This record gives sequence, C-alpha cells and structure tokens, in this order.
Amino acid sequence: MFSLIKKFLFCALLLPTCFSSIAQEIDTSFLLSPITVKSTRFDTKDIQSALALTSISDNFIQRGQAQLSVNESLNMVPGLFALNPNNFAQDLRVSIRGFGARSAFGIRGIKILVDGIPESTPDGQAQVDNLALGVLSNIEVIRGPASSLYGNASGGVINFSTETPTAEPFVEARILAGSYGLQQYQLKTGQQKGKFNYLLHGVHVQTDGYRENSGMKNTILNGKLGIQLNDKNQLQLLLNYGNSPQADDPGGINIDQVMSDRTSARDRNLLFQGGETVEQFRAGLVYERAISDEDQLQFKVYHTYRDFANKLPFEFGGIVNFQRQFSGISGQYQIQRNLSGKPYRLKIGTEVENQADDRQRYRNLEGIQGEQTLAQKEEFFNWGTYLTQELDFTEMFTILLGLRYDVIRLKATDNFLSNGDASGSSTQNNFNPTIGLVYSYMENNSIYANVSTSFETPTLNELSNNPSGNGGFNPNLKAQEATNYELGFKGILSRKLRYEIALFKIAVSNEILPFELEDFPGRDFFENAGSTNRAGIETSFTYNLTKGLSAYLNYTYSNFSFEDFEDFDGNTLPGIPKHSTFAAISYTGENGFFATIQSRFIGSIYTNNANSVSDDSYTVVNLNLGYNVALQKMTLEPFFGINNLLDEAYNDNIRINAFGSRFFEPAPGINFYGGLKVRF
Repeated sequence: MFSLIKKFLFCALLLPTCFSSIAQEIDTSFLLSPITVKSTRFDTKDIQSALALTSISDNFIQRGQAQLSVNESLNMVPGLFALNPNNFAQDLRVSIRGFGARSAFGIRGIKILVDGIPESTPDGQAQVDNLALGVLSNIEVIRGPASSLYGNASGGVINFSTETPTAEPFVEARILAGSYGLQQYQLKTGQQKGKFNYLLHGVHVQTDGYRENSGMKNTILNGKLGIQLNDKNQLQLLLNYGNSPQADDPGGINIDQVMSDRTSARDRNLLFQGGETVEQFRAGLVYERAISDEDQLQFKVYHTYRDFANKLPFEFGGIVNFQRQFSGISGQYQIQRNLSGKPYRLKIGTEVENQADDRQRYRNLEGIQGEQTLAQKEEFFNWGTYLTQELDFTEMFTILLGLRYDVIRLKATDNFLSNGDASGSSTQNNFNPTIGLVYSYMENNSIYANVSTSFETPTLNELSNNPSGNGGFNPNLKAQEATNYELGFKGILSRKLRYEIALFKIAVSNEILPFELEDFPGRDFFENAGSTNRAGIETSFTYNLTKGLSAYLNYTYSNFSFEDFEDFDGNTLPGIPKHSTFAAISYTGENGFFATIQSRFIGSIYTNNANSVSDDSYTVVNLNLGYNVALQKMTLEPFFGINNLLDEAYNDNIRINAFGSRFFEPAPGINFYGGLKVRF
C-alpha cells in the first residue's frame, strides 16, 4: 500500500513537468478553467479547496441519458461506489470511501442536498426516488468526512442543483422508450422575467423491470419560484412532489439461482408480494440578504412529509407503514474582510431539525395485512452550530478551519403495550473539527492536506429493528465515528488537462454493519463491528483532446479492513471493491452530433464479514448518441443509448451478510433506449 502511495506522490509532483512540453503543442481553442463550487459553504474554486471535490455538469446528467437513475452520472466520481440502480423498492445505494455501504436501502452516511435543502433526514437517511434528473444542472460531491460542515451522517456530501431559469421563455418535452417496458414522459417550462423567475418540471416513468417482480411506476413534480425583492433581498420557493404507487422488490438470490435463471425473483418475495409504495412532498423557502458587498445573510425553512408502505418477505412484522414528518430551520451569516491585508472569510450558522416517524408493523399474510405487531412513534431532534473560516496567509497558502457542535435527542414511544412498554430515550453531544491547508505552488495547481471527522448515529429504522423482536430501540447499537487524514494534488495544466490525486487514511470506530436472522429472513438488523481501517487512493483526469472531444479517466483503490471485530480481524469490509476504474470519451460536434462511450470496471467484492463468498469483477460499457437540430424557434434532439454493450453477466446489487447466501441481484444484459426531446 505505502509503496503504491510513494509512486503516486512521485508522479503527482512531476505532473507539471511531464505535461508542460506536451501542452505547448496542443490546440488551445477548447480550454478548461476552475469550477466554482458551493457545497463547501463558501463559493470556492474547486482547485483551491482543501477538500476532495468532484463537480458533474449537465452534459453527463441530461444529454442522451436515460435519466432512470442518478447512478448514470455518479459513476464518474472517484471514491464513490453505487449499487442497486434497478431495484426501485430498495432505491440507489451509494457509498463514499465506504460510508453508506451498509445501507439496507436508500442512502445513509452521506449528506444529500437539493438546491441546498437537506434531502437527508436528521437521522442520516435519504432516498432519491423523488429526484428528477431532467431538471438537474450540476452535481457536487465532497468525498470524505464533513461533519464539521453538515453534522450527522456526513461521511460525504452530494449536492444536487436544479437549473436556473433562462431570460427567454421555453417549453421542453421529452419522451423515451426502452427495453423491459421502459416509458418516460417529461415536460419542462421556465422563464426569468424582471424580478420574477420560475421553473416547472414534471416526469412520469414506468418499467416492467428486468427480473420478476421488479416493476415500477413513479411521477415527480418540481417547482422553483424566485423573486428579487430589491437590490439586496431575494426569496426562493422550492417545491417537490413524488408519488410511486408501485416499486416491486425481487429480492436477493443465491449463486445457484443466479446461474439457473438471472431474471427470477426470490420465491418468498413473490409469496409475500415484496415491494413498496411511497408518496412524498417537500417544500423549502430560502431568503437571502446582501447586508453589504462583504456581508451576507441567509435563512432557510423546509418541511418534508413522506408516507411509506412496505411488504417484506416474512410474516411477523412483514408489513411496515410509517408516516414521516421532517422539518428544519437554519440561518447563516458570512463576512469577508482583510486581516492585516490578508483575505479572510468567515461563516457562522445554526440549524435545528426535527424528525418524527409514526411506525406500524403488521403480519404479512402472503401479501394481506394481518394483526398488528408494533406501533411506535420515533423522534430525532438535532441542533447544530457551526463556524467555518478561510484565511489566505499569502498568495500561495490558504488555511481552512471548520468547527461544529451538535446536540441530538432520540426518543421512542411504544404504543403497542401488549408485550410490555419498550419506550426509551437518549441524548448525545458531538464536536467535529476540520483543518485544511492549500499550497498553490503554480497557477491553477495546488497541493492540499486536511484532517476531518464525522459521526453517524444509527438511523431510526436501524434502531427500531430490534433483534429481540420487541418494540423500542436496539440498546446495543452505538454511534459510528471516523477521522480522515488526506493529502492531495489537483489542478489544470495548460488549460487542457484537469487532474486530481487524493490519498486518504480513515480510522472508524463502532462501525455499523447489517446482518440477518433466520427467524426474520429478508429483514436487516445492525450491530457495531469494532473498528475499521480504511486507506485508499483516488485519481481523476479530464483531458480535452481537441475542440469538442474530451477524455475522462479515474481509478480508485480502496483497502478497507476490520479491527477488533470478533472472528473477522483483518478481513476486508464487504460491499466495496478494492479496485474500480471509469473511462469515457465524449464528443460534441459543431453540426449538433454528440456521443459518449463509457466503460466501468468493478473489481471483486466480498459479500459477507467472513469474506467466504465474493462477487466476481466485471466491466460494463455504455454508449449514447444523439443529434441536436436547430430550427427557427424550435430544437429537435433525437437520441439513442445502449447499456451493457458487451452483454456482461454481472450483479448490480449485493445484499451484505444476507441469510442463506442470498447476496446477489443480477443486472440486465444488453438493453436499449431511445427518445426525442423537443424545445420551443
């Protein structure tokens, strides 16, 4: 490991020398420049930040993509590994440097934001089933612990930004059809007019799915309304509604069933009609005031309501219903000054969030709701205060200092008392610092280092899955804590090559991992697994070969192992590949033709703590292309895509530590989609 690190350090230090002579001969008509990112709490150039950052433009999100899963775009982020793009009942699972890998469903351990409004609940869980890709303009990813910025469950940060309305009004329609009964219909309109602006978007998507019992239907509506009250004050209203009346769960299967029939579902998932229905509404209001050219004030208030019903493949407690109310309010103040002639920025803020889950469980009588087995109200309150500051010591040195203090209260009220009262509560305090240093050793090139921390409380769902079978919380489950040490190199050479190399080591205590019990097959319980050591390297390169033609390459090495965990000391953390690579070539012609071909290699993955079973490595190649035709007041854009071009047989989800070796969810073979976008 350390010999590999030395080689990367040597290469990184020589990068400017290696490429400077080559760059002199390259056409300079298509140039790269620093990107301004906002997820660090400051508007910062990506190559001048002390954190590992990736920014994804709308070309990789919207143009020619199926827009069925955000996984299509996140694949290009080093250090990020996504599973489960095709099981819509379990939702996309995302991990960053191992944080989030344990999630039974959805995203946990990673802070998810949409236009700065938290999509993650205070207890650290998020689903992106109500995220419409057709309205996104940018995705920013902070790779590594960031609790000093965002508090609980911030092992990484993903900030989705929606489009800004244009000055000229427009209407855009998009239709798509593809393999396995895929249908998608979108409509979008918007305008900036005087002091007002609006953006409205709606999408309906449905598919029969590749496997048995894997169909899905989903409708999403988005609204973005803004008003410039005067020169100093502006207000923005953000609205989102999602309704998924069908998201079937085919379940995990063992290797024998995979070899026999990749499209088959687990028999118990068919018997108990596994799947979920979800309805969600989110509203956010953002007020910003420019006190002066140097001072800015911002307030946010937001509320989310989620109505969820789930059928799991077992009888006792196998039907789950809960209604979630999640609210928050935050305020922050930013100042910019010169301290002894040195630029200085400071932001101080506070956030108060409250989550209340009304959870009900019933017997699942082969898909029919039986008698009640649990009635419990679960509450999670979080108050956090943070301070972030940047100081330029010289033109070459910048220091970042972040501090955050969180107070958390958890409470379970048992309303199902026939088996005793399992009510309980707990309180915990958490302090998380970050310190970073950036050395800009030449224009648009820098070396950075940081030490950052994070913490993750168990989610309410993880706590309520009590192995005793009773209500209340699992009393043996503790919060997970981590410290990240990082060194990196990033920059732009001759405005043609963007590079980033990050080396990290993370010490994690009380690692939380899932397991299953024979009495509740298909239901995930959770335990603390002592500690883990994580070390890795993330590399990313973007090279503009010529005008309109760009190449992308990243490689991630992840060496994550257990420590102080019963019989598994030294074993590799399951659910994460040791090696992964992404490569792509993208072309945009002046005549309107565009095409992207991308390849993703994923190394073998252990499926359980014992490392007794692994999933084989695989390579997936995707292609999409299209043609943009500009008419008088209308543009037409037909497009076509092929996923899994080489028809690779692989699994796109791993159920960690599943009982009965049911680890695998097979991915589709070669499949197609095509469509047309019309813009007036």
